[in-house]
Parts: sequence; C-alpha cells; structure tokens
Amino acid sequence: MLFFKSYIYLPFLVLFLSCKEKQISSPPPPHDNSLSAARLISDTPEQPDEQVGVYFMPSWNTSPDPKVDRDSFWSCLQDPKNCSSLQNPAIWGARGRLYNRRYPYEGPYLERKPIQELKGFYDRTDPEVARKQLEYMKEYGIDFFAYNWFFGRHYYYHLNFGPQAKIYYPKGWKTDQNRDGRVRVPGMPEWDEQLQVLLAENTKLPKEKQLKWAINWCDDSNERWMLWLKIGSPEELARKANYSGEKPDRNLYLQVHEKITQLWIDQFFKRKDYLRAPDGRPIVYFYFPQDAESRAAYYGLSLKELLDYSKNLAKKAGLKGIKFIAVTAGPMLEQERIYGLPTSWKAKNPSRPWEGGQYQNKLLLQEYVPRLKSMGFEGMTGYVYHNFYEKDNRSYADMRETYRSHWKLWGEKFKSDANFEYQIPVAMGWDMRPAGGTWPQQTGFPSEPYKDRVHSTKATFKAKLLEAQDFSKKNRNANGNTIMICCWNEYLEGNYIEPTEGHGFDYLEAIREVFGK
Repeated sequence: MLFFKSYIYLPFLVLFLSCKEKQISSPPPPHDNSLSAARLISDTPEQPDEQVGVYFMPSWNTSPDPKVDRDSFWSCLQDPKNCSSLQNPAIWGARGRLYNRRYPYEGPYLERKPIQELKGFYDRTDPEVARKQLEYMKEYGIDFFAYNWFFGRHYYYHLNFGPQAKIYYPKGWKTDQNRDGRVRVPGMPEWDEQLQVLLAENTKLPKEKQLKWAINWCDDSNERWMLWLKIGSPEELARKANYSGEKPDRNLYLQVHEKITQLWIDQFFKRKDYLRAPDGRPIVYFYFPQDAESRAAYYGLSLKELLDYSKNLAKKAGLKGIKFIAVTAGPMLEQERIYGLPTSWKAKNPSRPWEGGQYQNKLLLQEYVPRLKSMGFEGMTGYVYHNFYEKDNRSYADMRETYRSHWKLWGEKFKSDANFEYQIPVAMGWDMRPAGGTWPQQTGFPSEPYKDRVHSTKATFKAKLLEAQDFSKKNRNANGNTIMICCWNEYLEGNYIEPTEGHGFDYLEAIREVFGK
C-alpha cells in the first residue's frame, strides 16, 4: 500500500490522550554488521518456533465497463495505457503520470508474472488459484496471512434489490421498506472478492493443512473520506443519491463503526481458522492508525473510544475481546514533519467539508509510537520502513540496515512491557515503477525515483530473515514470536514473494530454509 509524500492517502479515527512517556529524540548507536548471516542465530535455550505471517493485498477491477475485467495489478505490469494508477489525477495531477527522457517508462514488468502453476496473470477469484496460494504458503512455512481489508463507509444499498440482497447488514437493523429495503446505516466491504474465495478454499482443505488468517484493517484513502462527508450534501440530494435525514454526523459515524465490528464478529471471528491470541481473542491488524485517528477527531472521538467500543461489542457476542496490533511507519526527521502522522483533520469550509480539508497536528514516528498503548493497542509491527532518521533505502543493503535500526529501537522500547509486543517486520524490497514511481507528485513525476531500486535476491532476503529470527529469539520474552513479512503480492510496489517467472520459488524457499517448517 502507498504512503504518498505529496497527497496523503490514509485510514480513519482519533485521540485526545496526552503522552506521558519520554519521546525518543536521537537515533541509537549504529548496528554492528560484522557477523555473517550464517552465524546470526544465537546460542539461547530452545524456544517456541517463530510464527510467520504475510500481508495479502487484494486487486480489483479498474474498468468502467462491468463486462470487462481489468485487474489493477496485471494491467499496470503490462501496459501503462490501461493502468488506472498512472491515470489518477488525485496523485499525479491532471495529466496523470508523465514520461520523458529524464523519467522514462521502463516496463513492461513481465518478470512479475506469476508462474504457470498459478495460471500466469490469473483471475483473482479463481478457486484453483486460491487453493494453490494457500498450499504454497503452508508448504513453505507461512503460518497465517493478514488480508488488507477495506470498507467503504459511504455506500447505501437496498436489500430488496436482487443484486444487493446478499450484502452484509446486521440482523435486526432497520431498513426503509418504502425504498426497496434501503439500509439506514451505510457501508460495505470493498475488494473482498479474493478473501471470500480464499476462505471458501481454506475450509475445504484438511484441518492440518488449513492456514490461519486475520484482517489488516485499512482505510487509507482520502477520496473515501470525502465521499463519506459528501453524504446528504445538496448535490447528492439533488441527484437522489441520498435522501432527507441521511447525513454523516457523529451518530451515523459511530453506527458505521458498530456495523464494521459486527461484520467482523458475524463473518470472521466465529471461524475456526481466524487468528487468535493465546487467550482466545481474535487479532486485528490496524494499518496506519493515524489516518483513523485524525478522521475520528473530526467528531470529537478518540481512537481509544472506538477500539474500546469494538472490544466491548466482541465481549457481548461471547468473545473475550479483540487484540489490536498497530501497523505503523513514518518520517523521523524534523524537516519531514510536513509528511508526519496526523492526529486531526479540519475542513477548509466547515459548511462544505466534502470539498477538502487539512490533516493537522502531525507527529514524527518516534513521537507517535509511544501513544499506541494508551489508544488501546497491544502491539505494533510494520508494513514497509522506508528510512530510519537520515538513512534512506536506496538499495536492499540500506533496507536491511534501516530495519535493524527499527528492530533495535522498538524492541528495546517495549522489552520490559509484558502487555505490548513488537512483531518483527521484514520486507523483500521496494520498486514502485509499475505504479509510476516513488513518490507521486502533482507535477506528473515521482519525487524520489532513486528509491525504486531496492531489490533483493534469495541470498540477501534469507540473510534478512536470519537477522529477524535472531532478533526475535533474543527478545522472545518481551516481544513475542511473530515475524511479519511484506508481502505476498504487492506487485505494484515490488514486494511480492508469490512465485513468479522472474524469481520462481526463491523467496518461499528462503522462508522454509530459515524457519524449517
């Protein structure tokens, strides 16, 4: 998933809690790189095996014609003219991504095509492909996948209208029978087709071959936030997209949050294959909580209030609660505060908030992280770390160094806290050229294209896994035993361990060789 330095695309909630913990103001001493990868595993007493997770990014149809399927991944790997990411004016400006002699098109990126056993540029809803993906994960030592789960809170639909009859709506909730069962509380999952197929195929597998899974809750789009705020606007009422009384106020916002949680309870948490903490609570990963926090602040709500609300709903349903794990990253230098992690959002025109606003009160990563526990999180991990203070990722060697620095910083911070774990993140690289490059600007050109060369090999990825395993074992008592890998299939960002024509099974083999499963 993308974190744009020019146009912030982010998830949705808030906080007005003060931070009493001492914030980190300077980087720790540099890491000693003298040990070879082969000697990294420390001579500690035997401990439980690592639990290996991997993020799974869904793709979707970008074609305006419902009869034509244009996959958001495969279209960008093959032809820039069909790539919606390159045509998006919200991130690239009115003319989309521009190419010239200085910023040339370097595709197509056919080495990222999945192997023939996965049917190449496969149909994302193909059950045979889904089963193969699950089998590969299990066979090569992955214990669970965290599915990047999106929810469009602005969608109204009609339960008495055939095509919409199967969309989730909590049992017993009110509808408007005078308008074909129009739901009173909007919102529906987006891009969950692959998840439904994966879960259906997982259920068919023998119990010992089934994979655990969790959701990684994402709402990383400012566009979705604007669509939510536009509910009940004069324009929407005029075109009858909304009706009198439908408005995105605080009460409806809370009702949608309740609906989201109830969906998790009804459709996910009751499944035997859902990932749980040792005490039985379902685990929910939460991508970029600052996005949710800043938007909830618009309604005077704190992120802790929302997480507590979800936990209490789970308890009422007979569960022991929910364990939330924050997925975080962000800038660490004062001169980059403009790109920092926001904690509030303010409309430019309070009477027409859907026309835009500003994310405010931005914090650096080392200022934001100490607040996580007070928000209701019981752990943190990462998706992709792009830097550590002054150190940027310009190569995979750089990435290994920045990751080691993050591991040490956050591992040390939480090592004495038995109620907060740091799950060690690992990434296979970064190369966003198929989506236009790092990072999109309104000029039509990327601002830091030199970062699109963070390429690993089986050997360097394996070395990084060994480093992560060593750190995990040394800090097991404090940080738990989970290692999170990015990613199974982030094809447009150059983070994909799924077998491809370019690297075959190299990355899966590295995982199996390190973790021995």
